[in-house]
Amino acid sequence: MNEPTNAVPAEAVRPSRARAVLLHLTLVGFAIALLGRSVQVQLLQHDLWAAEAERQHVTVSTLPAPRGEITDERGERLVSSREQVKLTIAPNQVRGPSKKRNDRDSLAQQLAALGVSRDVIRKALDSTRTYLQVPGLFLPREAGRLMSIHGVSGVRTMERLPSGTTGIRRLIGAVNGEGKAQSGLELALDSILTGTKGERRALRDRRGRSWDSPVGSRVDARPGNTVRLTINRPLQEIIERELLEAMARTGASGGDLVVLDPNDGAILALAGARDGKIAASVTPLTQPYQPGSVLKPMFVAWLLDARRTRPDELINTENGRWVLGRRTLTDEHKAPFMSVFDVVRWSSNIGTVKLVLQHMTPAEEYELLRDYGFGVPSGLPYPSESRGTLTTPARWTAPSAASHAIGYELSVTPVQLAVAYAAIANGGELLEPALVREIRSTDGDVVFRHERRVLRRVATAASTEVVRGMLKAVVDSGTGRAAGLTAFDVGGKSGTARRQGAGAGALTYDATFAGMFPMSDPQVVIVARLTEPRSQIFGGVVAGPMVREVLRGALAARDAALDRGVLARVARAVPVAADTSRSALRAAERALDSSSVRSVVTSVVEEPAIALPAVVHEPAPGRVVVALPYEPRAAQTPAAPMLPVPSVRGMTVREAARTLHDAGFRVRIVRGADGRTQPAAGASAKRGSLVLLERSS
Repeated sequence: MNEPTNAVPAEAVRPSRARAVLLHLTLVGFAIALLGRSVQVQLLQHDLWAAEAERQHVTVSTLPAPRGEITDERGERLVSSREQVKLTIAPNQVRGPSKKRNDRDSLAQQLAALGVSRDVIRKALDSTRTYLQVPGLFLPREAGRLMSIHGVSGVRTMERLPSGTTGIRRLIGAVNGEGKAQSGLELALDSILTGTKGERRALRDRRGRSWDSPVGSRVDARPGNTVRLTINRPLQEIIERELLEAMARTGASGGDLVVLDPNDGAILALAGARDGKIAASVTPLTQPYQPGSVLKPMFVAWLLDARRTRPDELINTENGRWVLGRRTLTDEHKAPFMSVFDVVRWSSNIGTVKLVLQHMTPAEEYELLRDYGFGVPSGLPYPSESRGTLTTPARWTAPSAASHAIGYELSVTPVQLAVAYAAIANGGELLEPALVREIRSTDGDVVFRHERRVLRRVATAASTEVVRGMLKAVVDSGTGRAAGLTAFDVGGKSGTARRQGAGAGALTYDATFAGMFPMSDPQVVIVARLTEPRSQIFGGVVAGPMVREVLRGALAARDAALDRGVLARVARAVPVAADTSRSALRAAERALDSSSVRSVVTSVVEEPAIALPAVVHEPAPGRVVVALPYEPRAAQTPAAPMLPVPSVRGMTVREAARTLHDAGFRVRIVRGADGRTQPAAGASAKRGSLVLLERSS
């Protein structure tokens, strides 16, 4: 049989060797690539893909760290942090009604429960919206149920909660919504107050919901350090209240008050006010001014140390008028001659200028003022503190030497002035001022503690003792008599400096009084300043009473940074004649209007045979109150201790009653002037006795 002519040879149907090799090489290459990719993914890129898987299945949230607390010197909290939640909603992701749940109704109910406005709730239910920021901050426990709804998320943040007075809040400063310090001590001490953030890791399901899991982890946030200030809150409240009252009383446009401990440089209280309210910044630190005559004692102390004058040296004071070049100097207290002692007591411009021009060079003047800390920062941790102005003698003009001697052509802050007077009070040592008493870590360890630091000696103990005697005379019989107290010696110096007014050629004044108390053992230095007073212009007349009222308030308060042991030792006995007439006793009975007190008064009236003392010697803080002149024949129990009546001016009736009750007194509310008490604030009364609290309605 013949084979078909179209048959393919057997050699032609055998596979191509080259093709087989190519196929096998391709398979081997694919296997090698697959193996290489596996090595790359499993070994070389393990961390990368593990992180990606964790990113998809694990949610990581930051736990905000609370900023450290700030307290006053007694440990009372002034500002603290509280965790809050900022809510955001994606309305188009909130599920509508279904058989199992209705997230929209639940969202509306819970937002209403949180006090969210109807307009915001309406927007939250608008499914056409993709994003909505809910106004305000919410506590975590309040926002927890809302955040479980799909489409609702929250960011945890820390809210700063101040609790001090307006002046304290100005000093502490502000923190923004993101927890960043903006001003004040918050900014200056930011690295100390800032805590360490924590971290929370949880599993996330396919719907994006987070679930706590044993495989998750949590690192708790650590709060910042606690800062204890030198500020005494009760004293701060006193000076803020007195500052506003003094401005209202004198018509001043502004004012400043500083209270400083001259023994360690601690600032116990400071406040500034402008236009009838506490200023937006800490003006005793930020706004310098020409101080005027309050600088005169520093020049006298220097001249005494240099043996270039004596307290009894007579100066020709030209009967109160002296022409110096093109300038005419005048004195309010006119006399042909004054001793150096009286030059300070009566604040003689002529006497001071003559002393300085005759016995000091311009370089010595400049060095003296610079040594007292003028023209340089004080070193306080406050970001916008002013250094004031003090130019070098090379830039002085012909009248500059005389101007500097009486407090012109330079500017100082009230805090700088208080630090300078502290040197006179403590015996001549210029101290570094302090606003921070102590810093403690979260574990309670002391990180920093303020210690007395002497910057330099500016005068000897002998010269400052003589100058303190002059300052005491200023209050006893000189230009500062309005600053005096009855039972304690107060010293200080007044200053009245001209300043340019708003209009062309208009002149206004800065009235200053720098005082110290008590003179035998100074515990506080107080600098009081009023800007543009209208009633009077002289520092002793308008600023002196501010010092007196601050001291009265501090003496009446229980925790106003005064050493009661020292005060008891230095208080002088003040004789007060007691009115023993029957009409006086009956008037006292009517004024007190108390059944318990009336029985005592009646017993005094009905026993004329009892010898009544004509004079009562009893030291008291600020003033002396004589008790009814009744002395039992035989004391069966020890007398109740005498306590100062605290000042409650400016408080609500509830606050005032609580303050008096806490001070150890019984309280009865009667009609009268709001805030006034009987006995008056600062007077002494027995523990448990009745104090009448007046209110107008």
